[in-house]
Amino acid sequence: MRRVTMMVAVCTMLVAEIQTAAGQSQEAKVMAAVQQVFDGMRAADPVMVAAVFADNARFAVVRSRDGLPEISTQPVAEWVGAIGESGGRWDEQVYDVDIQIDDNVSSAWVPYTFYLEGLISHCGVNSIELLLNGNNWEITQLSDTRRSQDCPDPLGIG
Repeated sequence: MRRVTMMVAVCTMLVAEIQTAAGQSQEAKVMAAVQQVFDGMRAADPVMVAAVFADNARFAVVRSRDGLPEISTQPVAEWVGAIGESGGRWDEQVYDVDIQIDDNVSSAWVPYTFYLEGLISHCGVNSIELLLNGNNWEITQLSDTRRSQDCPDPLGIG
């Protein structure tokens, strides 16, 4: 009886370990998709950026005007095209990313500071929604907030 109990305990621990490793693997894949957007921005590579967006993805910017939220949307293709025209002057540094996953849906809360030609332009948070399509996480929605005051300086440029 003790052997059976011991084997059940070992099997339970192995299953838990496998599930944890699988979860971490998916989290790493989500983070890789998110990071690809910002690496592509720095490289001014619209193809690299477009590759992680779903065909029907949406892009939205939320700003505050007179204390009220103002939402504007832009086709992802238009935004991605602008990345190609940026000449590599865009550098969006992300930090403290929080990724949540449930089944084939993921949400990434991505604080950022945006540098334009080496100077802080603005900062905020990207809220990124992703779906698992086969083995690949695709961005279906990217919304961001933008402000120009009280921005952290993760690069320490000052």
